[in-house]
Amino acid sequence: MGYRLRSFLSSEYVRSVFFELRRFYYMDVRKTFRTIDSKEAFDLTVPHNLKMVSKWLPRMELLIKPLSVIESVPKHSKVLVIGPRNEYDLLLLAANGFAFKHVRGVDLMSYSPKIDLGDMHAMAYPDNSWDVVLCGWTLSYSATPQKAAAEMVRVVRNGGVIGIGVEYSTLSDEDSIALDGYVIQDKKRLSERINTAEQCLQLFRPHVKDIFFCHDAPLKKSHTKSGYTAPSNVAIIFSIQK
Repeated sequence: MGYRLRSFLSSEYVRSVFFELRRFYYMDVRKTFRTIDSKEAFDLTVPHNLKMVSKWLPRMELLIKPLSVIESVPKHSKVLVIGPRNEYDLLLLAANGFAFKHVRGVDLMSYSPKIDLGDMHAMAYPDNSWDVVLCGWTLSYSATPQKAAAEMVRVVRNGGVIGIGVEYSTLSDEDSIALDGYVIQDKKRLSERINTAEQCLQLFRPHVKDIFFCHDAPLKKSHTKSGYTAPSNVAIIFSIQK
């Protein structure tokens, strides 16, 4: 079954159609879409991400593809995806060989039985319950990233793997307003944006053990106030020692 599902989902076209059919069934037919708030997230986190709940981006490949070739991460690993918005990232994990039945998401919004409604700063999972935790392009919405990092360390097993992805951005508040009409990051709550691999790692020290992959936004491309571009991204995958 796992091999057949991987073959089925390996086509981006097939994967996107399957994604849309499941989204339509749960969100539009079953009306299962729900949201919750988090006092640890910036105020506009949910409204901003609602715009993308029916869409998908390929950027999680920057974490999933290198994860798929780490020999200490078997394909039957229990993988938690924090902040996926929808099921596409879970399907992408299956397309890269991970057992779909062992993959789940957690988010402040969900229409899917595969995505738990929950806050990454206070997750309902027991200690040491996941082999891998992926937090892709979600940490930048946190006003208390240290608290989110501590929760990831808590729920991943000793020796397990954490992957973090963030978008590189040099936009000023004025630029963000010109582009989107609002600013997501409240500088009074968190003054500095997470923009480098080292900043990501600092949140998890002293628990960082082996660094398997590091992509530190080498081209340093950012969106501009005049429009969206293809920005650079930071991605880092490392194991945890408790």
